[in-house]
Amino acid sequence: MNALEKIQAIQDRANKEIEALKADAVSELVKKMATVKSELAALQAEYETLTGKPAKEGKAGGSRKRLSVDDKAALVLTVAEIIKAAKDGISMGDIVKQAGESASAVREAVKQVKGMKTTGNKASTLYHSK
Repeated sequence: MNALEKIQAIQDRANKEIEALKADAVSELVKKMATVKSELAALQAEYETLTGKPAKEGKAGGSRKRLSVDDKAALVLTVAEIIKAAKDGISMGDIVKQAGESASAVREAVKQVKGMKTTGNKASTLYHSK
C-alpha cells in the first residue's frame, strides 16, 4: 500500500465516522425537540388553565392579516356604522376595538367614510357623524 492509498483509506474512514456522528447528532436533536414540544404543550395547558385563553404559538404579536377588497369595503361600512352609533364621538382606539381589525386597516377605512367630522388633535381626536 503506497502513501496515496493510505491517505485515501484514512479519508474514507474519517468520512464514515463523520457521517455516523452526524446521524447521532440528528437523533439527539430529534429527541430534544420531542422533549421541548411536550414541555411546550404542558406550558400551554397551564397558560390556558390560568387565563382561560388559548396559548398562541409563534412570534409575539402575530402576523399581519391582509384584507381582501371585499373585506375592506365591509370594514368601511362597519366603521361608518360604529361612528354613527356614537352620539358623543368615538376615539380611534374604540373604533378599532369594536371593528375587531388592525389599527392600520381601520385607519384606512376611516379615511374612506363619508359624512364624518373630527374634533380634537392627535390622540384626543374624536370621530362624529355629521
